Amino acid sequence: MKTVFGIVEKERKPNKKYVFVKVLAEYRDHQLIEVQEARLHYPSEGEVIWSPAPEDIHAGKVGFYTIEERNEEDYAGRLVYSKFIVRKELENLKYYEVFPIPFSLAQNHDIVYLIQNGFDAPQQFSSEILLLTNDDYLVGPYRVKQTKEQKWVIDSSDDKLLEIRKKGMHLVKYNDKNVGIERYFVSAMLASPVEDYLDCATNDRIMRYALKTLKDQQQVQEISRKVISQLSEWVSDLPPQVHYERIMRAIELLAKYQITKEDIGQFEEELLQYPAIQRKIEDKLEERFAAEKARIEDEHRKVLNETEQLRRKKEHLLVEMEEIERQIKETEERLKKADEALELKIKEMKDNIFRTLADLLPFANLGLNVSTHNESNDRNHSQWVVKDVDETTVYYEDINHLMTSIAENLCMIGMQENKAWLIAKTIIGAILFRKPVVVKGEFSFELSQAIGWAVAGNDHLTVFPDIKNFTNKTLINCFSRYTRPDCVKSLHLCQIENSPAELYLQSFLDYWRVSIDESLPELILISIKEESELTDSFIQKLSFSPVISADEMTTTPDILSLRKTHRLVFGSIPAHLLVEGKILKEKSSEFNNFLEIVQEVMSFTKQKEAFKKWFRLLEDERLEEEAVSVWVVKVLLQPYVAREQAKKILEEFDSENILI
Repeated sequence: MKTVFGIVEKERKPNKKYVFVKVLAEYRDHQLIEVQEARLHYPSEGEVIWSPAPEDIHAGKVGFYTIEERNEEDYAGRLVYSKFIVRKELENLKYYEVFPIPFSLAQNHDIVYLIQNGFDAPQQFSSEILLLTNDDYLVGPYRVKQTKEQKWVIDSSDDKLLEIRKKGMHLVKYNDKNVGIERYFVSAMLASPVEDYLDCATNDRIMRYALKTLKDQQQVQEISRKVISQLSEWVSDLPPQVHYERIMRAIELLAKYQITKEDIGQFEEELLQYPAIQRKIEDKLEERFAAEKARIEDEHRKVLNETEQLRRKKEHLLVEMEEIERQIKETEERLKKADEALELKIKEMKDNIFRTLADLLPFANLGLNVSTHNESNDRNHSQWVVKDVDETTVYYEDINHLMTSIAENLCMIGMQENKAWLIAKTIIGAILFRKPVVVKGEFSFELSQAIGWAVAGNDHLTVFPDIKNFTNKTLINCFSRYTRPDCVKSLHLCQIENSPAELYLQSFLDYWRVSIDESLPELILISIKEESELTDSFIQKLSFSPVISADEMTTTPDILSLRKTHRLVFGSIPAHLLVEGKILKEKSSEFNNFLEIVQEVMSFTKQKEAFKKWFRLLEDERLEEEAVSVWVVKVLLQPYVAREQAKKILEEFDSENILI
């Protein structure tokens, strides 16, 4: 057996299990050795057969393959044949694609601009790349990604110093007829030593780094992140050449200034002996005296102004104190009402327990004439459960189709597209991570229904918990109405503030998070129309589950007319398609920045890994990176931390200027 490096040139023929791999080079001693006269060594067309080939193999696939010679009778007598067959693809071996650029290494500013802003290339890059200058230097390797404008730019998570080395190795050349250009490849084991580095960070990132470093010094710790961001934006408005020339000029001036302290002292003594110098000193002293007098007078005026401002501030604080006292009084009254409501609910629970015991105890055996059975049955079925059965269902084949339908439903009820997309992704996360979603506000019911219908269609249950007799048992009995256990099911618990649900529900949610029972819903939506101390206490127990404010997302949704005209999507998707490993990105480019800001305000060790998953899910090309951070703070963090902490974190992100 031996290892070769090759490319699949042609698409698989219909109903065929094999493809041909064109041999470009042999892999020996960690290097690619280009094959001369490939048809002679790998008859008859310089290719090897790969049979059976994986179904997802497509034209343009590049890689390493272990091959062995076939039995002659397998191909004897054929005009076109392959003497060798692929036994295994070696995915652990790496290579770099080399892309020539029309710049010399001395044009490093042009190279950095090309790396940051992208270049056009017809091929799809499946590896890290090296740039080849026209004076034979290699820059890289680095990862690239394709923008909406079809430009290949450096991956933001790979923004770093790039290695520079002389091209001291032979490149494997390939004339790619599919895209109409010559392509070049080299082994990932580069033979040439690193001679220098190219800094590809943007001016903005360099200034953020420098100013962040400055902030860490004790003397200047007052610099805020907002100031750092502002300064870096100002600097970024200048052309890079201006920065370079100014810095180099300053270095040149400082290098020439080499006068010693002794020379300066002797020079001063000589100068002071001359009357003209003495008169000049007197004039300067008078000027200094006049300037100092003016400064003191100005300082005096400032002190008077500050005193007046402090007096006004004191008056303002007195007004604020009166307002705070009023708010304290109102809060005490609300707390009193909440205590009364809690006592009433506890009394109702006790009554429920008594009635349940009355159902269970064998009073008949005691000779007592007590009728309880009918009352118990009525109580178990007292809550109102609604399930649509006649709507036309759209069956989704993948997650993108599901998210698009959720976003479409939300846009139908008046939501902005970027908000709708963030909510759609958040719903996918709630299903993957087994988290309930709380929707609060006047339009919480409409928003929850639009989501539930898009996710589960006719398998979306809407439950209105009974005011007095809600229990987990009555809730679980509702799940028998589901018709497709293999698909994602949805449950909407409406306005739980009007029932004991907020007291019972926590124990059900604890069980639901770890259960694999297919009869349970995969998505749970909890709507709260009127907030209170009890609902706030309920949310605090949900452990960083999403909390969405419906009134900030939409206004006056006309869901009735949308239902009548059948414009809302009712969907269904197999549950097995929702798998973390297939949906989450491998890594997040924004999470470390988010973590740094949050940890400056509060301890965040326990939640770190869970929030990292949210970032790997939510980050999207259509969204700004910091928009994802602001969304995570508002929906997943703010409901569970102190108000001042959340406010400080959002200020660090400058959230007022980020559109969500």
